[in-house]
Amino acid sequence: MKLADARSWLATIGRRAPFNWPVKRKVRWAVALMLVLLAYPVLVTAALETGLVEKLLASEDLRVEIQNPAYTIWPGKIRMKHVRILVNGTTQFILEGEDLVLNLRLLELVKRHVHVTELAAHNVLYQMRVQVKDTKGIEKRVAAYPPLDGLPGKNVIHEATAKQTEKDEPDWTVLVGGLDIAVRELWFFEYRYLGKGRLRGGFTVGPHVMEVSTAVQELGPGELRFGGEQVVATSLRGQITANIPKVDPDAHADASFMELVTARVNMRADVQSLSIAGAYAPNLDISKGDGPLTVDLYLDKGKLGSKSHLDFHTDAVRLKGDGYGVGTDWQLNFDAAGSAEQLPLITSASKSTYVSLARGNKSFTVQMHGHREEAKLDTIQLSRSTDLKAASVRMPNIVCSDLKDVPAVLAPDGPVKIKSGTANASLNLDMDHEYWAHGPLTTTTKDLDLDVAGVDVASNVKLSTEVRLNPKLKTNLLQNMAFTLRDLSMHAGSRSVTGWWMNVDSKRLTYWNNDPSRFEGTLAIRARDLDPVLKALAEKDVISGLIPMFVSLNDFRAGTTIRTSGEMTDIVLSSDSQIWDAAGRIYKNGNKSQMALVVGGQAVSVGIASKDGHLEIMPFAKTGWLNDHLREFPGPVEVMKHPKP
Repeated sequence: MKLADARSWLATIGRRAPFNWPVKRKVRWAVALMLVLLAYPVLVTAALETGLVEKLLASEDLRVEIQNPAYTIWPGKIRMKHVRILVNGTTQFILEGEDLVLNLRLLELVKRHVHVTELAAHNVLYQMRVQVKDTKGIEKRVAAYPPLDGLPGKNVIHEATAKQTEKDEPDWTVLVGGLDIAVRELWFFEYRYLGKGRLRGGFTVGPHVMEVSTAVQELGPGELRFGGEQVVATSLRGQITANIPKVDPDAHADASFMELVTARVNMRADVQSLSIAGAYAPNLDISKGDGPLTVDLYLDKGKLGSKSHLDFHTDAVRLKGDGYGVGTDWQLNFDAAGSAEQLPLITSASKSTYVSLARGNKSFTVQMHGHREEAKLDTIQLSRSTDLKAASVRMPNIVCSDLKDVPAVLAPDGPVKIKSGTANASLNLDMDHEYWAHGPLTTTTKDLDLDVAGVDVASNVKLSTEVRLNPKLKTNLLQNMAFTLRDLSMHAGSRSVTGWWMNVDSKRLTYWNNDPSRFEGTLAIRARDLDPVLKALAEKDVISGLIPMFVSLNDFRAGTTIRTSGEMTDIVLSSDSQIWDAAGRIYKNGNKSQMALVVGGQAVSVGIASKDGHLEIMPFAKTGWLNDHLREFPGPVEVMKHPKP
């Protein structure tokens, strides 16, 4: 366009502008505007009271119910005694309130936008849920969603079912600002709040958009429920502030959404039960768990601030799963800067915890008294897992008052049956940032009475060792283990042994719980003699004629190396004694098993070998007999180089 043409066009516009109109024309337009403004409240108020507005807004996904009196004086600003808005779609909700003052941008309704610049109301109810793609694993949660009775269209929560029964219409976008309402009920997904509250701020929700602009919710006193009726907490009071920038929720469907949230949650409540936790762990039944809860969390883009803390205490909570149950009192504390290094600190403590393991109608119970667990974290980022800096477990008093119940968790038809006995233990573990945990373990068993394959055995047992384990590496070690048997008595038919003792020591035992699992370790064994073993064999008519000579060989010493991998077990035995020897190998892999052992001294010895179910007893067996059998074992052949015995 040339400069002259532009000037001519601007001059024409200027001549046609309202301020250049003739006086009569200005008067006509002013009169027309006044008539529109005078007619608007009459016409729109009539449309509100006659239900015309409700009919115009009605669609497959939207219904508005307005009760009279309802009126308007200025375009877009409406006052209603009672209104109910029902929206269907991917996001489904019901909004209901009284004495409502609404400032609405009317023209945006044609774009399926409900744009409210001011909303004030009393006695407000808001119930909201979203359609889900799959309910598997969240059945209890979905069952607790608000029913939203009266929704327009098909009232379904399964997204695939909705697509089959409804037209795929675009969702509505709801923009609300200038929010100042007094609530009586808020029901978001599975959580329902009933009580007093005041909400201020604004929000946007719709397809591919979500925003919360400095929303303030003052709640209390009120009641929190899981679903319609299950009470979670009473006497709830507090305040929630939140700010979420405009985002596409579909692009942040995972936990990364929390990295956009800035909020503070300050709440106090009397928790009535922790049973709702079972909705998030389908195989776990939780009951009881009432107690006071205090929460003050500062969330800055998904990260908990250093002033955040949480405190909860209950006198009794019960957990029940497949084959086990736990009963305890529980105190949980979280302090975002609670450690000396200003690291977030989580502590858990209990005066007494009872863990029961069950099989059928039998159960075995372990008591843990005065235990405490602690974890130091590098930070708390809700959108992803946090790194562990340090942790500790203190279990100073672990008790089992009756070991006869142990078969409830072992094979009930096994060769070992426990008649009686008590056990005490203590365990203290410290874990570093590489997830290596280490600490002492001690156990003491008193008055243990067993039936081992028909042989009565009684003894006192003690174990002390250093535990090292790493759950990430699936590695578990026992170091410097000392295992002792004292005051052992044995009765096998007409034969008896009393006052027998044995020590078992090991520098290192290692177990890898991979697939397949593996175990390696060495043991040093020292015993008064082999009296219990030999008399048990004699009772079965194996070596009865040699018993008098063997029991005179005192101070039995031997070492063994044990290796396992999956179904394979390989045990190599050699002695340390200069007076007499015990040597050989025991191998088992699935259905295949072999054994070759020689026990004795220069004067007398016996060899025991078995393969494929065939048992061989060789009196006065020596190294040559043993090596002949060892050469038949699978894998690397380990023959005895020195005379045995």
